Parts: sequence; structure tokens; C-alpha cells
Amino acid sequence: MKKILSVIILLTILTSCLVGPRYSRPAMQANTAYTGGDSTVAVSTVVLDSSAIKDSLALIAWTEVYKDPELTNLIQTVLKSNLDLLSAISRVEEARATYGISKAGMYPSFNYNVKAGINDLGDNAQRAGVGINKQVYSGLATMSWEIDLFGKLRHQKRSDWAQFLSSENNAQAVRVSLIAETATLYFNLRNEDHRLEIAKNTVQSRTESLKMISERFSKGYVSELDKLQAEQQLALAQAVIPNAEAQIIQAQNALRVLTGQAPGPIKRGSDIYSQNLPPVIPAGIPSDLLQRRPDIIAAEQTLIAQTEQIGVATAMRFPSLNLTGLFGVATPQLSSIVDPASLAFGIGGNLVGPIFEFGKNKNRVEAQKFRTQQYCYQYQATVLNAFSEVDNALASIRLNEQEHEAYLTALTAASKAFVLTQRRYDDGYSDYIELLNQQDNLFSAQINESATQTQQNIAVVNLFKALGGGWNAK
Repeated sequence: MKKILSVIILLTILTSCLVGPRYSRPAMQANTAYTGGDSTVAVSTVVLDSSAIKDSLALIAWTEVYKDPELTNLIQTVLKSNLDLLSAISRVEEARATYGISKAGMYPSFNYNVKAGINDLGDNAQRAGVGINKQVYSGLATMSWEIDLFGKLRHQKRSDWAQFLSSENNAQAVRVSLIAETATLYFNLRNEDHRLEIAKNTVQSRTESLKMISERFSKGYVSELDKLQAEQQLALAQAVIPNAEAQIIQAQNALRVLTGQAPGPIKRGSDIYSQNLPPVIPAGIPSDLLQRRPDIIAAEQTLIAQTEQIGVATAMRFPSLNLTGLFGVATPQLSSIVDPASLAFGIGGNLVGPIFEFGKNKNRVEAQKFRTQQYCYQYQATVLNAFSEVDNALASIRLNEQEHEAYLTALTAASKAFVLTQRRYDDGYSDYIELLNQQDNLFSAQINESATQTQQNIAVVNLFKALGGGWNAK
């Protein structure tokens, strides 16, 4: 018992050594100021911790952001069937299995070896060195165990765990991106539907106008120039229809690709004016929301995984200790297999370490350090890009709202101006050129107002994505 305790204590002391660096989060800018809101909002340095990983899924409240039933059904289909997402989920499972391999490597491995054989060689064959006449019957259980003296296995296990967390959050980032992309395409599709409706209504209006001008021309009340201008205006409106239809087909097919389906139609729900998006946008974005961005978490976990690889490379410069053992029976005759004399037992240790390898081990460590530095820069760039995306999204929401209000005012004015000009033309107080100008102004105002309304919807989508999948607007 004393010997066993001594071995346990010795192994505990030996495995307490852990070479290689400890991970520390890279220093970032002390403060970040958002200019996207009504006033500049100061946000403290982003701080990431393990709780952010646990809570990241709770932030995905896309069903609270998008209320259109057809859009929510579409997003659900995408999350179930998108091939890129299925591939990302498969990578998560691969990383989980890889971590399982590393974890198992910390413990002994047990195997069995059952052998039965017989050699029957002639005298010449034996003199030639082929072998000797013998019978062998054995059944052995074997054990091998690499003692983690300097932390090589522990570093590898930690690296694989961090890589698993990275792949898990990368998959979450794919989910967020797909939700946002689906909503963006859907809003663009509904805008093209509205643009097509505007074009068809304009064609109908201009067809009636051309009919009236043609009748007046036939009676000599107006010149042929008015008739030609009316035909031109009708043709320009007609040209918008096939363009809008082409954009609709492209948007539908893009959505079908996201759902993993062949080209085809997409069901519509609410129009661009009835999306019922959250009316309250947070004026100040607390930094802890950015901590939940899965791409930031994934970038840091990748950096942690790579930092652990420095420890793996450093540990390879020191000796490694392997223990082996066997227990079982072995005998030249099958009849004596249960004889106590056939019992076989053995245990041994093997200490192996480098002496001189012309700098290979040193350069291996240096290579891992420089690779870690690259991932550090990538992590810092990811954080800065996240702050930039939030600021851009906030600014877009505020400025798009102002732009839409301006175009809505222009549309109201253009509608009234067209009605008044039409009456003046019918009464002979305005020429046809003035009426055509008002027709163009109204058509452009309708298209611009529709586009800016769509951009407002998409700006909410961009903020949803920038915040890692949602926000708490309280």
C-alpha cells in the first residue's frame, strides 16, 4: 500500500508541471463612442467571459423582431434546411468528438491481445533461420499510459475544448447571419412587389392618358408632339415592369437557395408598411450585448485554442514518460493455459526526450507564437468591426427615418401637384409638358418612398445582426 501511495504522490508531483504561457485577453481601446444615436454614447471596453457563451442563445429573439407569419415560417425553414448551417453544425460535432479524443488521451488505454499459433519447420528451414518449431497460446491484457509531465496533453485538451466553443459560436454566427439575410431578402422582395404594383398602376394611368391625348389629337385639339410624349411616358413606365419582375424572380430564388430548395415561388405575408417591427430601438447600447456576439466569442476561443498550442509545442521540448503493462497467460501448450505457471505480468516505464535536433523544437514553439499573434490581431479586428457595425446600424436607423420622412413629404406634395396640374391641363391652363413633369415627379416619389421604407426595415435587420441576434428594448 505504501508503494502504491508513493507512486500516486510521485505522479501527482510530476504532472503538476505545466509549461507554456497562460492566456490573457488582448488589450483593447479604453472607450468606444457610438455616434449612431441622438447623442454620442460612451461604451466601456468589451469584456468577454464564460457566461456570455452560456447566454448567447437567449439573445436570439428573432421571433420577437419579425412578426410577419410568412417571414417567420421562412426563417424557420432556413434554420432547419440551410446547407451552410448544416455544415456548420456538423463542424461543431466534429470539434466535440475531437475534444473527446483529447480528453481520453489523459487516461490509460487498455487493450487485449489473444494469440494462437504453431510452427512446424523442417531441419533445413530451421537452420536457415526461418524459425523454430513451437506452439504459442496467449491471452494478454495490455495497458499504456503517457504521463503528462509538462502539460502537453492538458494543453491539447484545453485547445480542443476552446476550438469546440469556437465552432459552436461560429455555427451560432451562421444562424444569426442567415436570419438577417433571409429578412433582408424578404423585405427586398416585398419592395419589388410594391414597385411592380406602382409600375402597373402608372401604366394603367398613362394608358388612359394616351387614349385621351390620341382622341384630342384626332380632333386637332393638341399637337402630335403631345401624343408622342404620352407614348414615350407610357413606354418608360412599361419598361419598369419586366425589370421589377426580374428582381422578384432573383429575390425568390435567393430565398429558395437559403432554404435548400430548387427555384420557385415564395409565399408573401405583410407588405413593407405592415411589418410591425419593434418601434423602440435602444438609444444606448450596453457593451454586454456586444459580448454576446457569437463571432467575437468564436474569435477569442480560437485565440485561446492557439495559445494552448504554444504550451503543446513547449512541452515537446521536455521528456515524456510512458508506462506500459501487461497481464494474462502464455503457454506453449493449450492444456496448460490455466496453470498458475502460465500467468504473465509486467510493467515498465519509458522516458524519452530530445537532446539536439538542430533547433526544430525551438522553431516549432516560435511558429506557434507567431500564429497566436495572427489570431490575436484577428480577434482585435473582430471586436473593432463589431463596434463599427453597431454604430453603422444605429446611424442607419436614425438617418433612414429622416430620409423616409423627407421622401414621404415629397410624395404627398407630388400627389397633390399632379392632381392640380391634371385639372389645370383639362381646363386649358397648363400645357402638356407641365403635366408630364408632374407625372414623372409622382412616379419617382412613389419609387423613392417605397425604397426608403424598405431601407428602414432592413436597418432594423442590420442592428439585429450587429448585436449578435437581438436586443433588449426596455
